[in-house]
Amino acid sequence: MTDQHITLDPDAIPATTAQSGATTRRGLFRRAGLVGAAAVAGFAAPAVIGTAFPQPAHAWVSGWNYRISRQEVLNRAFSWVNNPRAYSMTSSSMGPEQMSSVLWRQDCSGFVSMALGIRHSDNPTGLTTETLHPDGGYGISSSVAASSLLPGDFLVRKNADSANDIGHVVLFNGWASDTTYYAVEQMYPDGTVSRTRTYSADINAYYRPFRYVNIYGS
Repeated sequence: MTDQHITLDPDAIPATTAQSGATTRRGLFRRAGLVGAAAVAGFAAPAVIGTAFPQPAHAWVSGWNYRISRQEVLNRAFSWVNNPRAYSMTSSSMGPEQMSSVLWRQDCSGFVSMALGIRHSDNPTGLTTETLHPDGGYGISSSVAASSLLPGDFLVRKNADSANDIGHVVLFNGWASDTTYYAVEQMYPDGTVSRTRTYSADINAYYRPFRYVNIYGS
């Protein structure tokens, strides 16, 4: 696999945020606490740049669902890695924008929604594994080949493909080797983690790779 990664953009972190450690070649960060940056704080709510969503069918929350760079997606994701949240399908907490009026669900799909900046009026704390999927009716993602995966893409296992009928989604953050990749995820029972996963094992467990329609960059 091509060794692609995102390095931390210091300009995306507020000046008051201290940065520790060094980025790796293969991923934005390795495991939280080994290599990383200090918690991201003080983001302002971003303005809408553009959207590719079917507006008549769904009420997307104003000020969100904008075009977003891969760098910003990983910066947002690591704001939780550096300040981990406990896994919960019912609890929510703030993202890097630090606005009490904007809360994100502390489960896997809430976390990925937070990283991508996706909010919808029927569930503003985050989409679900089903609705992040291209078949979910929201039109927010498309399939991508493994060879084309880039940091900020994600892998989804739908509920129906899981033994316990509970799906899962993980954020892709580059290849660690020919067979493993860096994943950033909100998982049970550990909460927010950055770790490596084996790609073939995930594919055999019915995970499939997808790309957010409003993401850009390489």
